[in-house]
Amino acid sequence: MKVPANGEFSSFPELHPTTILRLQEMKCKNLFPIQQHCFNPIYNRQDIIARDLTGSGKTLAFSLPILEFLRKNKLLGSRKIQAIVLAPTRELAI
Repeated sequence: MKVPANGEFSSFPELHPTTILRLQEMKCKNLFPIQQHCFNPIYNRQDIIARDLTGSGKTLAFSLPILEFLRKNKLLGSRKIQAIVLAPTRELAI
């Protein structure tokens, strides 16, 4: 699958307008490279292993496509396990 050449939100039509608004409120102008590369595989329910430097945006890289998939499929708030995310440290899990 081809990764968009830029991280502009318009390159990711799966992003809900509310999500884009919330990202903009947090001063996010586009997706970082790790987020761009992870979005489509995770959104399409593929397993991935990704690594990058601290502060590169890995948490958003996996949580954003999961959230958008759940939103699209009306699974938010279903009170059932929808995803498992492994965290390497207790601090990151919190």
